[in-house]
Amino acid sequence: MHTSIRKLTSNLIASALLLGAGARLPAQAARPETAPDDAHQLDPVVVTAEREPGNFLLGQDEIARTNAVDLAQLFANQSTLAVGGGAPQAQKIYVRGFEDVLLNVTLDGAPQAGELYHHQGRLQLEPEFIKRIQLDAGAGAATAGAGALTGVLAITTKDAFDLLESGRRFGLSTRATYSANGDDAWQGVASLYGKLTEQVGLIVGYARQSGDDYEDGHGNLVAPTAFEHTRGYAKLNGRFGDHEASLAYERVHDTGTYYERPNFVNFTGTYILSDHDLNRETLTYNHRFNPAGDLVDTRATFFWTASDFLNRRNTTQALYGKGDFSSVGLDLRNTSAWDRHAATYGVEYRVDDAFGRQQATPPPFWGSSRQSVKVLGLYAQDNWQVADTVKLSAGLRFDDYQHAVDAGVGAGASNDDQGFSPNASLEWEALPGLTLRTAYAQSFRGITIREAFFSGLYVHQGGLEPEQADNLEFGLAYEKNGFFARATLYRQTIENYINAVFVGTPVWGYWRNVGDAKVEGYEAEFGRRWHSASLSLGVWEADNTFNGRPLNDGDLGLGTRIGRTWLARADWFPTRDLELGLRGRHVESEANSISATAPAKPAYTTADLHAHWRPLGDRRLTLSLSVNNAFDEFYYDHATYSYHAGTGKYIGFPAKGREFVLSAAYKF
Repeated sequence: MHTSIRKLTSNLIASALLLGAGARLPAQAARPETAPDDAHQLDPVVVTAEREPGNFLLGQDEIARTNAVDLAQLFANQSTLAVGGGAPQAQKIYVRGFEDVLLNVTLDGAPQAGELYHHQGRLQLEPEFIKRIQLDAGAGAATAGAGALTGVLAITTKDAFDLLESGRRFGLSTRATYSANGDDAWQGVASLYGKLTEQVGLIVGYARQSGDDYEDGHGNLVAPTAFEHTRGYAKLNGRFGDHEASLAYERVHDTGTYYERPNFVNFTGTYILSDHDLNRETLTYNHRFNPAGDLVDTRATFFWTASDFLNRRNTTQALYGKGDFSSVGLDLRNTSAWDRHAATYGVEYRVDDAFGRQQATPPPFWGSSRQSVKVLGLYAQDNWQVADTVKLSAGLRFDDYQHAVDAGVGAGASNDDQGFSPNASLEWEALPGLTLRTAYAQSFRGITIREAFFSGLYVHQGGLEPEQADNLEFGLAYEKNGFFARATLYRQTIENYINAVFVGTPVWGYWRNVGDAKVEGYEAEFGRRWHSASLSLGVWEADNTFNGRPLNDGDLGLGTRIGRTWLARADWFPTRDLELGLRGRHVESEANSISATAPAKPAYTTADLHAHWRPLGDRRLTLSLSVNNAFDEFYYDHATYSYHAGTGKYIGFPAKGREFVLSAAYKF
């Protein structure tokens, strides 16, 4: 308790100093510019403490170039981010080596809080529906949302105006994809969109994807990895004078037959095949009021998202585990610009509710639990243009968490916590084209619902310390005459990390503060752009530790170690209707601390080839061919749970071998 009070006091003092310093500095800040393709976009305005280069922004054209059929392919060439292998339902995202349960993920502004089951991925996306994906890595801006310990990943879906050609009122977009690898896979996507009036647009989309067991780089089928996915979404949006509004709905349904733990093979010989079922629904309403003048630009987001999973033994239909997780809430913010300032300030409120039941343990430990948490956040972020070449940004947020175990395992326990999250950054254009930057940020996360499945197994007793992250970065960016170079050096810590701790008796285990995590790393990229071509080379490395020892695959829920990663990219546009691309990735060997005798994670090199052709000379028909892992490399992605110390076996799934992905997209 005294430690918590000391930290709270120090945060208040630091925040006051940061805000006080900023208030004494004159600044100039223009309103954020709106790109032409954003004219009807209702994303929440985010005044960020910018970081280079670990952030990225994938637009819809770049997403289309990846020709991706899963998360691993979608993010294969992004710095600081890695995705574990196996079936799509088992793929987990890691940012700077930390698992995405520490990352704020939003869909059209709706937070995707918590997770259902730690042996499966918590994020399922359909690339065809996405307008853009933006990553802001590391604890940062006050507008990033409550508990953004390792940053925020914001996903925005398309609306009708993003797809309508000039002069058209209605359209139909279709895409068929065939993936040749192992027993092969296919996908079909269709979106119908149009203007209901000149100001109102509607889009409705549906996707179905089916895949059988894939083949690894040795030519062996990897089972069980077959899956069935369906995705559907609709978005209604319009502009009415000073008002803009958007109502979006997405539904995800994934099924497959895997072992009880879908990211593991049957390494014990006793695992039972299980039928897995996963669902998610997200409903979001965004509203913007932007009258003439600079002091009022108000945005409101109201959201509801619910997900559930069911895991039953394939032969007997006996329950292994099930759970559901829901969030409902709002974010209300305003942006004001005056003199040399541009400030965003607001309030957010969210209520999470989760139920979990598990029968994976011996019967005496079978259980269920119902938990809830309420999060109230107040925040402000201001940018000051101190001089033509100097920008100062500072922000502060306050969050209040109220967590309760309402029924079942640990019923009656509660955790209530409040904390501050300050940040500040300074950006200086030292020379024309050369910008230097330094930034520091803290992020507070009170006690939340970590997982539905574990809620029915591990006991809350109250009295947990909240988690606290801090992030220090130094960066540079240079761009002139087609040349560009970017680099970031960072150090981040996460204190009081909360995890499930096995005890065995009288209960299976408890939720505990188990220690502190730390990452020190860097990211760099340089290259050249020409009118019809571009080349780039990048490298990133994140040295993660937990309580002084390196992270390993056994640290589920926290992260793992990934070898130094080199990324190469070449793009060539020989004509306006033909695009050719090469993506290369080399991951260096990395020591594995999961046991004293564990072999190092092996190095591997992959190359992906992409070609996109518009044979009709316009965007009506696009033919795409990708050859992923062109040299048929056998490897385990370092973000995959691979080696098991107890058995001395590789228990995760190897990555796909060579895969040909052919797609045809047509717009009517």
